[in-house]
Amino acid sequence: MRSPAPQTLLCCANFPANTGFAWTYIEGVYARLADHLAEHGVRTLVSYPSIESTQSIESTQSIPKTLIGSAAVPVELDTSRPSVEFFLFLRRERVRALYLTDRPPLHWSYPLLRAATDLRRIVVHDHSSGSRTAPRGARRAAKWLAARTPGFAADAVVAVSDFVARRQIEVGLIPEARVFRVYNAVQAPELAHPPRTLRSLLGLAPDRPLIACACRCTPEKGLSTLLHALELLPAPRPALAYLGDGPAMSSLRSLRDSLRCRDDVFLAGYHPDAASLLADADVCVVPSVWEEAFGLAVIEAMALGKPVIASRVGGIPELIRDGIDGLLVPPGDAAALAQSLGGLLGDPLRAKMLGEAARRSVSGRFKLEETLRHLLDLLEPAFGTGCSEPVAFSPERPRLAHGVVKT
Repeated sequence: MRSPAPQTLLCCANFPANTGFAWTYIEGVYARLADHLAEHGVRTLVSYPSIESTQSIESTQSIPKTLIGSAAVPVELDTSRPSVEFFLFLRRERVRALYLTDRPPLHWSYPLLRAATDLRRIVVHDHSSGSRTAPRGARRAAKWLAARTPGFAADAVVAVSDFVARRQIEVGLIPEARVFRVYNAVQAPELAHPPRTLRSLLGLAPDRPLIACACRCTPEKGLSTLLHALELLPAPRPALAYLGDGPAMSSLRSLRDSLRCRDDVFLAGYHPDAASLLADADVCVVPSVWEEAFGLAVIEAMALGKPVIASRVGGIPELIRDGIDGLLVPPGDAAALAQSLGGLLGDPLRAKMLGEAARRSVSGRFKLEETLRHLLDLLEPAFGTGCSEPVAFSPERPRLAHGVVKT
């Protein structure tokens, strides 16, 4: 007879395995939660809508790269909608807590999941960007009532910024007592010169001024504004390196080729180690034109001691204190961005002071240990006491071999 499964946390990713970009950070959170909970006898599964076809433990290509070496076990399972397969999986694996990424905090299926399985707690982590429109009239009244009807709302809604928290309360109508702001965080690296520099990758002279931007290539990221800002700078212009890829890449390439500054723009493609390559830049830019939920690219560059110029949108003003540890500019304003770029590149001392202040800010305000502790506090009630004791972060996680759970 099969022995009962241990208590289980199911982290539900809403993206395919090995997607990269900010999703790598989210997977890293899953992995570190799993490592801590494993010490308390709690198993962590991470579901993906798709994982590469091979499910052999000998082939790590099928295993999400960020989970390798952690206690988290991946599983290919569609959790985007309630299904018989999903219900049976929750029962079989004795799932006590659901940790949902960018899913609705209110859903008609939540009471059914609670009643038909061992589920004790649902936590929704909202990393999503963009604005929302508040419901009105009867729709608002119905949503308000559903959010306060036992079982229909998540037990906790984690917002990555005050901007997102306000959106959940004012637009999502989630009771304020269930909304928790937990900032994303990074581990500030040692400031050693990276073995592979961005200038050497691009074939640039060591003394050429260099602007860098790393993000997914979509219209919302404002890359066209950045290119137009570079066009406004006087010759000889600095080099601009874009590290990334995405659905708007062909449009970005066409824009680059139409500008006078085209020879100064380097589209370097996606690099998993983009964060370390940014250490070679003189200035980093995050030119988003929509309401960023947080701005992970902002604090990754700040942690490297880089001066960052970013748009005043969404949660970004919570990360940068304008003129103290970075600069904020209006979204979509190429002239303002060009002025800030020219000012920093022409004043290396000020750029250095902003970069040093940025690193101190990240080290003091965005600590991985604190982020994990807050998340464990919200998940712990599903498993009993003792799981949310202080977390000692270590970049070297225990190397636990695992394969892929088959559903």
